[in-house]
Amino acid sequence: MYKFDRRRFLSASGLLLAGASLPLVAGEARARAAGKNLIVVLNNGGWDPTYALDPKPGSSVIDAPDGEVTRYGELSVLTHDSRPAVAAFFERFGSLCTIVNGVQVRSFVHSDCMKRVLTGTPSDSNPDFAAVAAYELGRELPVPYLVLGNSALSGPLASITARAGTTNQISALLDPEKSLLAGEPAVAPTSGDDQRVRAYLEARAKRMQATRGQRGANRRQLEAFFSSLDRQDLLRRFSKETSGFGDQDYTPDLKVQIQVGSSALQGGLCRSVLMETQNWDTHQGNQQQSELFNGLFAGLTELADTLEEKQLLEQTLVVVMSEMGRTPKLNESEGKDHWPVTSAMIFGGGAPGGRVLGATDDELNALSIDLASGAATKDGLQLQTANLLSAVLELAGVDGQSHFPGVEPFHALLA
Repeated sequence: MYKFDRRRFLSASGLLLAGASLPLVAGEARARAAGKNLIVVLNNGGWDPTYALDPKPGSSVIDAPDGEVTRYGELSVLTHDSRPAVAAFFERFGSLCTIVNGVQVRSFVHSDCMKRVLTGTPSDSNPDFAAVAAYELGRELPVPYLVLGNSALSGPLASITARAGTTNQISALLDPEKSLLAGEPAVAPTSGDDQRVRAYLEARAKRMQATRGQRGANRRQLEAFFSSLDRQDLLRRFSKETSGFGDQDYTPDLKVQIQVGSSALQGGLCRSVLMETQNWDTHQGNQQQSELFNGLFAGLTELADTLEEKQLLEQTLVVVMSEMGRTPKLNESEGKDHWPVTSAMIFGGGAPGGRVLGATDDELNALSIDLASGAATKDGLQLQTANLLSAVLELAGVDGQSHFPGVEPFHALLA
């Protein structure tokens, strides 16, 4: 179960107004150096890992896709001419990747599985692991957790989270006319009015600072106010310079999300980013997974290239995941239904790569493994999402066991 420090949360909850910290102040730079950025690429609907990450060619009990197993160092990946982007990605970045198979999510229901893969628990009141990393490593930033998809679960860390998609908070901050509640104002202020209001508020705050803001809570509140004004200005500047940032509607285009998310990380706006792709729930026509995997890996290549170009790849841990897998056999509609075992892939952030950890059997059941080595063993344990996420937090520079007390981390991921 997630362990939440209420006192620390309350002290940080008032810090998020707006603004990109460009350039970083010394304290923020020290905080950023203490851990890694985190990008989560969530593939919503339930992917079929046999199309790439967990190949089962020639199986008599699994309706496996066409393709052949290709080795990239120690990685075994299913490739096929219909999915050229898969091979292209692993040819270039396979040495950076850890594939984790046989992750047990213990549910067939989308909402339950999503909770488990994001929070490591069956509760939607707990924050997801990207929110935890953002809180621990960058809660002083303007938008510590930037959500570009639908499925973030911030729970008690909602105050450090901002959506630049679906339920968009950023667009209304940047332009009140884009608010869902916008209408004809009784009084429409001009830009000059806005400037005069701001000047008045700043002057009043400075007077308060001089008379009763020299110590204690008053000092902290006033310092936070002045800091928020600077962050707001920088957020507006960032939005003008970054195409797509603050757009009203969520876009499933991973390329747009990559542009926005990587620019936000580079600019010091955030510490964690959730990106999301859709339409993986292939109850009919499971062959659609081939095109989906090709598009995903084309996007992952662009993501890795973009992070490398921005000199962020060594500083940014990327976790690619889906909330569930697909059944071994096709149904009557040539689709596959929900399966409580999934895979994940991790690269970047200086994490060890070029390996496959965990395993499934010939019927796609999760095998028991040694959590220290990741190898299958009859005396081991099934890999649960909490084990995995605790280790991911450790890779990012966060004490995973303090957030998952009593849960053994997946030590093999750290080795």
